[in-house]
Amino acid sequence: MCGACGRTVIADPVLGSTRATRDLLLVAHVVNAVTAGLPGAPVVRVAGDRWLVAGSTGRTSACDTVRDLWRAMVDHYGRGAACSLADRLARSLPGASPLADGVLREGMAAANDTRSGAIIS
Repeated sequence: MCGACGRTVIADPVLGSTRATRDLLLVAHVVNAVTAGLPGAPVVRVAGDRWLVAGSTGRTSACDTVRDLWRAMVDHYGRGAACSLADRLARSLPGASPLADGVLREGMAAANDTRSGAIIS
């Protein structure tokens, strides 16, 4: 907790401890751009100081870090789509900015964790 607002600050390797709305919106834009056109693509939206991943079935996941966001995306798609998502992410690297690059690299890590059978929690 930083003390200013009384809420716990969740460290994110991509964003650090700051949560500017602009950065959250940019992260959502990068993720939505990479996943656009995939069948049943969930949509990422900003809600306060976190993201919401809304699936086509109405299932919603709240995510506090970029890694959590990508894990939720993989979970919404299913484990079988991790290869397709990893391929899209690889084609998108390097990112257009340091923030975009960090978002894409976290996505690659999450997809590779799923492909290698790592437990997602």
